[in-house]
Amino acid sequence: MRRLALFASVLGLALVAPAAGAPVDGFANQLAAERRALAAARAQAAEAEARAVQLDREAQGLRDAAARDRAALTLVAAQIQASEAGLAVISSEVAVVDRLLAAQRARLAVQQRPLAEQLAALQLLARRPPLSLFAEPGTATDIIHQRAVIEAILPVIRARTARLRDEIDRTRRLAAARRAVLDRQETANARLVEQRRELARREAEARRQAASAGVSAGMEGDRAVALAEDAGDIGALVERLEDAAVVRDRLARLPGPVARPGSMAGDGGPLATSPASPASPPYILPVVGRIERGFGDVSSDGTRSRGLTLVAPGGAQVVAPARGRVVFAGPFRSFGRIAIIDHGGGWTSLVTGMIAVSARVGDTVDQGAPLGRAGPGQPRIAVELRRAGRPIDVGALLS
Repeated sequence: MRRLALFASVLGLALVAPAAGAPVDGFANQLAAERRALAAARAQAAEAEARAVQLDREAQGLRDAAARDRAALTLVAAQIQASEAGLAVISSEVAVVDRLLAAQRARLAVQQRPLAEQLAALQLLARRPPLSLFAEPGTATDIIHQRAVIEAILPVIRARTARLRDEIDRTRRLAAARRAVLDRQETANARLVEQRRELARREAEARRQAASAGVSAGMEGDRAVALAEDAGDIGALVERLEDAAVVRDRLARLPGPVARPGSMAGDGGPLATSPASPASPPYILPVVGRIERGFGDVSSDGTRSRGLTLVAPGGAQVVAPARGRVVFAGPFRSFGRIAIIDHGGGWTSLVTGMIAVSARVGDTVDQGAPLGRAGPGQPRIAVELRRAGRPIDVGALLS
């Protein structure tokens, strides 16, 4: 009887139903958040890719050499942003697969434990087979009980083994999916590096052509630097540059052959699109990323946002949100490298937080033209739109 009791207790461990492989608390919420981020990244990537295709189509129809050169720069910048958006999609996919894989491994560990106990019981049976048990003195009832236990455990072992095989196969499929996503990430990173090199090459060539043609914005750049040194804060700098833009607009309206810089609509109307991109929205975000602070949001220190702050990928390409003329480009206090664009008609954009600025004072930039790039890690790029010195919510102008 003692031998039978020991035998039944050991095999009884395998008859206990395995604990449910429930995910850790909050798993469903975390997975849902990561899937929402993935959907948002896919939407942004589709928009960036569509914009790059549109710019490529429009650039092919240009006849003016200068316009073609500007369009080529804008196209490469758009392709870089499309690649960055694609990488954001891949990163979100990795996060989702990692979340599912972690839950799958936890569930697998839960299901492996009872099978390990079953294996231990079977090993005991191998060392002390039922025949030796039957040879010991005992009643017929004991033998019946022993046989019943053996017959009961075998189907359970088969069923749990089949479930465990399914879980192992599911784990392998998730691991394979993760490897495939990481391979795509490596390919996309290599393509992005090549695109950034191409943009740097084109920008250097544009600078050489401007220098050989005698084009220089040195005096205007010096005046902008002097204004920055005198300005007490970034608001004062923008106001002074806006005043200078008003004077420039008045001069441009005087009769004569002088062309007005920029091509943004005046008279207080909404921003117009670039003539080269009639299907573009009036305004675009300067960088691929997610919005961290919206217009009018109040920060922890009590300051109210006058624009949008975006969390961008490290080294992200920053572009002009609308066509205009660069009136300031360079470092300013704690804002990093900034660019201020005069769109004409009293409209001005301020882009801050860059680590490097490629645009120069005096440059005419199309919508989407490269301005600079963001820093490493998770940099914050802020953009403000002003009309006659008053902050404007860009939400209605975005696509």
